[in-house]
Amino acid sequence: MSREWLWRFLMLIAVATIVSGAVQMFWPSLVLRFVGGASTPAGNHFFGIVGMFMLLFGGALLQALRSPTAQPIILLWAGLQKLGASAAVGLGVWHAIFSPVALLVAGFDLFSGVLIFWYLAQGGSRS
Repeated sequence: MSREWLWRFLMLIAVATIVSGAVQMFWPSLVLRFVGGASTPAGNHFFGIVGMFMLLFGGALLQALRSPTAQPIILLWAGLQKLGASAAVGLGVWHAIFSPVALLVAGFDLFSGVLIFWYLAQGGSRS
């Protein structure tokens, strides 16, 4: 995969993270139903908070990718957020909080984190 294609793919991941984070922030019960979680007032509240952080990290990743200079610190933390989210969702499935369909989300986050670190290892800039 060329650096340009990797950059474009990461841009799509950033936008997807922003959009899915906003959906989760404003409609947490919808997302909880999708992943097989219980939609309770506390669950909805905390899932909405997680959505807010997804939106923020997705926005930070988008800004880092659009920057004319390399932003390794932002890429590092965005990659760590993706890996952490993957582990957290995986643990949620392990503990039967979420259904196995949530492993699709965990897999996407794991794949995204690996791609972010690959991009970072290549210098972390488009050129």
